[in-house]
Amino acid sequence: MEKINKIYISGELTHAGEEIKKIYEKIAKLCSRHFNNIYVPHAGGTDPIQNPDISPMDVWQRDHRFVASADLIIAYVGQPSLGVGAELEIARIAASDIILWWFKGEKVSRMALGNPAVKYKIEAENEDDLYNKLENILKNYEKE
Repeated sequence: MEKINKIYISGELTHAGEEIKKIYEKIAKLCSRHFNNIYVPHAGGTDPIQNPDISPMDVWQRDHRFVASADLIIAYVGQPSLGVGAELEIARIAASDIILWWFKGEKVSRMALGNPAVKYKIEAENEDDLYNKLENILKNYEKE
């Protein structure tokens, strides 16, 4: 494993509710206990609801830049998202590590699961289970 300098939190946004966005923010907070540079797209000014005037090209350029320079992508794949799929492929090309997560019972794309850059897969029973499993994985990265 490479040293982690930058983490990108990926997840559906276009059809996402506030509840899932709060989970992304909690993941970022958990990551901040171990690492410094964490980017959450909707909190970074590209939320489709809060920032509707940002052009699609600007969103693509910003998110592409952040994903391509991240060492680790933590991606929610429990709901289909074209953007997340694109981010996973950008991460693979950039040789970033990927952690996929979803809640038990959600159907996950085999394309996402088969991405060779995926280092960990978390199927969580609930939020607490997600955070506990992710914490253990982050501790492994911290040791590197």
